[in-house]
Amino acid sequence: MDKDHRRACDGTPEDLAEIVKRRDDLLERLDAIAVEGWDGPTATDLLRFVRSHIVRPLVVDVGLRGGAASEAEATAWEVLWLKLQEPSLRTARSPWGVLWQTARRAVLGEILAQRWGVPPRRAWKLDAAERAGRVQRPIALEPLLARGWQPAGDDAVPDAEDGTLARILALTASALRSVGWPDDTALSIAREVARFEAPARARASSTIVGWRTLAKKLGVAPWQARRLVWILRGSPDSPGLLARIALEGAAAAEGPGTQAALKSTRDRCLPSATPPLSPATVVRRRDAGAERAAS
Repeated sequence: MDKDHRRACDGTPEDLAEIVKRRDDLLERLDAIAVEGWDGPTATDLLRFVRSHIVRPLVVDVGLRGGAASEAEATAWEVLWLKLQEPSLRTARSPWGVLWQTARRAVLGEILAQRWGVPPRRAWKLDAAERAGRVQRPIALEPLLARGWQPAGDDAVPDAEDGTLARILALTASALRSVGWPDDTALSIAREVARFEAPARARASSTIVGWRTLAKKLGVAPWQARRLVWILRGSPDSPGLLARIALEGAAAAEGPGTQAALKSTRDRCLPSATPPLSPATVVRRRDAGAERAAS
């Protein structure tokens, strides 16, 4: 949907009371849209209706608020617009039910995408695997820590108690070494940051948590400690490199954005980088920006 169409399609339930959720009514409107096009008045009314009567109630029912609600609403509305264009909708016994289920899955997909830090399709698969006991969600490493894992001492190789976390730490240390951190220091940084119980930055705060501890214990410069904690630990909105490595493996550290962020921990003249965004976060922020521009 273009900006003008998005703006025109915004509305309130009171404006749209004339639309009835009957199969014949929907099919008649789709026939009219086939003649008028998606820029016509029938399409505008229909899109406003599905947004006010299907998408928004679902977003409220699942408990989303603020920016997360806006992002989920924009995604689900876009998905419904695409579903309305599918010929198969005309043959469905309950097309309004199909639209409701489609919107519900889109909203829940946004929640899972934020939870796992990956695109919705991948997030659904990971969620199913987690419920089956095949994987454990590694965002911020809390699940692994809750299982009783404790980082090994600074002079030991972290492979004694949890091979999964040992691999995460080893890959993180390797990424740090690739930008110039000494071998022992790189592994110590990974271990220390993995101990932190909260994301580097709270959602409503500009404070980076834990960098003073890291600087004091390992003797790294304060500016480096701040950048390291921020990049490795992430935030509630975007998983840090530790969590992304847990999900994506070594590939998480290979992208140009990640490399630029890591290099900024060695060269103070480079811009202070934020944690590289996961694909799901990029999509959500893009859609949210489009929605804000249209409002």
